[in-house]
Amino acid sequence: MLKIVPIFSILLLICTSCEPFNLEKKEFATCTKPTAKIGQNAFRLQVEFFVEDPQGDIGAVGWDLGDGQRKIGNRFTYIYTKPGTYTVNLTLANQCNDTFTTTRTITVTN
Repeated sequence: MLKIVPIFSILLLICTSCEPFNLEKKEFATCTKPTAKIGQNAFRLQVEFFVEDPQGDIGAVGWDLGDGQRKIGNRFTYIYTKPGTYTVNLTLANQCNDTFTTTRTITVTN
């Protein structure tokens, strides 16, 4: 024989097995979009790169040096393996996932 369960019993069972709903207020980060220029001092094949005139919130700094190499950080020295003209990219990011990329062409010599 088929037994019919009242709908109230089913709802009660469903609701008692759920986690309580949390109305806690969440705080989200507020950020200012980062910007900067590529600073550099070159002596032959050796180039010192640095973040010049930084603005906004900067959390991460990444560099593409134009020769297949990548670096991270605000300031570092890099030695190219051969003279030439390279397109260097600087990418900045903050905790709000705002990014900024700028490019500078440099020439290194022997």
